[in-house]
Amino acid sequence: MSKENVRVGRYAPPTWTARRGILAALENADYSELHHAEVHYYRFAFTAGQCSACSDSDPSRAVQSFATPLIILIGPPLSGKTTLVDSITQTYNIPNISVEDLIKDHANELEHLRGQGMSMAEMRYDPAMSRYLRERLKPADLSHGIALDGYPATLVQAEDLAKMVADLNLKPIAFQLQVPDDVIRQRAKKTGRESDRPQILEQRIKDYHREMDTISAYFPNAKIVPVNGNKPEAETWKAIQAGLDEAGIKPLPK
Repeated sequence: MSKENVRVGRYAPPTWTARRGILAALENADYSELHHAEVHYYRFAFTAGQCSACSDSDPSRAVQSFATPLIILIGPPLSGKTTLVDSITQTYNIPNISVEDLIKDHANELEHLRGQGMSMAEMRYDPAMSRYLRERLKPADLSHGIALDGYPATLVQAEDLAKMVADLNLKPIAFQLQVPDDVIRQRAKKTGRESDRPQILEQRIKDYHREMDTISAYFPNAKIVPVNGNKPEAETWKAIQAGLDEAGIKPLPK
C-alpha cells in the first residue's frame, strides 16, 4: 500500500513528527553518491559542527563544493514563517514554496481527499503534499537553493524530504520560530482566515507542541537555530540573517 493510500484523519499528524522526522530522515539518508565534502556539510549543518567521518570541524571545504541551501522554517501557526520566507527570497534570491500554495494549486483533488469536517488547512498533513512538492521542484531553478514554508509537517513528509534532499544535493538549514501561545491567539483575531478560527487554531497549537517541544531530548546534538519570533519583525529577521550568514549564505549585492 502506498503512503498516499493512508489518508490523514481529523487532526491526525503523528506525534513528535516534523522536527524529529526531519533530523531522523536526514541522519538516515543514503549519502553514498555524494562527495565526502557534501556528507561533511550535511553533518555539520545538523550537529554541533563536527563531522563524524573526519576530524575537520571547518565547513568551508564543504561549502565550496556543496553550497545549495534548503532553508526550513519551523514554527507554530502565525509565527511569521511566510513573511520571513518572502524576505529570504527577496534578499538572497532563493525561491520559496509554501504549503499554502501547494494546497491552493491542488484544491480540487484535496476536496475529494479530505475527511468530513476537516478544513483545507488541515490537509497540510496529507502525504500528497510530498508529491505536490516534488512536482514543483522538478522544473524549478535550484541554483540558489530553495526555502520551504510549512513543509514538512509530518514524519512521512520529512522522510520524503530527505530523499529529495539527497537527490537534489541540497544543504539543509533549519530555524525554529518561538512564539507564546497567547501571542498566537491575539494574532489570529486579526486575520479572519478559516484556519485561524479558535477551534481549529487551538488544535493546531496543540499539535505543534505535541510534535515539537521534546525534540531536543531525542536529538541532543541537532543543530537547529532557535529564533525569538515574539520580537519586532526587524529583530527576528536580523536573527535569521545571522544564522544564514553563519551557514555561509550571503545576501545579493546591493
